[in-house]
Amino acid sequence: MKFFAYIMAAVLALPAAAQEQLTPDGFLDFAQGRTLSFTNMQSGNLVGVEQFLRRDLSVWADETGRCTYGRIEQRVPHLCFLYEDAPDPGNCWIPFMDDGTLLVLSERTREVQRISDISDKPVICEGAPSS
Repeated sequence: MKFFAYIMAAVLALPAAAQEQLTPDGFLDFAQGRTLSFTNMQSGNLVGVEQFLRRDLSVWADETGRCTYGRIEQRVPHLCFLYEDAPDPGNCWIPFMDDGTLLVLSERTREVQRISDISDKPVICEGAPSS
């Protein structure tokens, strides 16, 4: 519980405008069937692109274009991603809105990433599942 309070304090330390935490369901309602680009808020660098194939399955391409598939788990208030090449159960994020911008906050590192692009274009990977 102490760690969660620390995370929420980090979220609240961001410039306060119209911050609103999203539920994992709310985030997946928005993301399912779309491809989202994630940019590091601090550096402005692209971290990667993720296509949300289903509510429980995604394909992630990092900034080098290397792809992996991930199982998505909802552990309210977190969304957790277990990727084939790195099945880390601690890879969890809290989605939230800040003044109309969709952001995610890492549970572990407190890194904030901004959703910098939203499209219907698929992530291209050999053998990518379609459903």
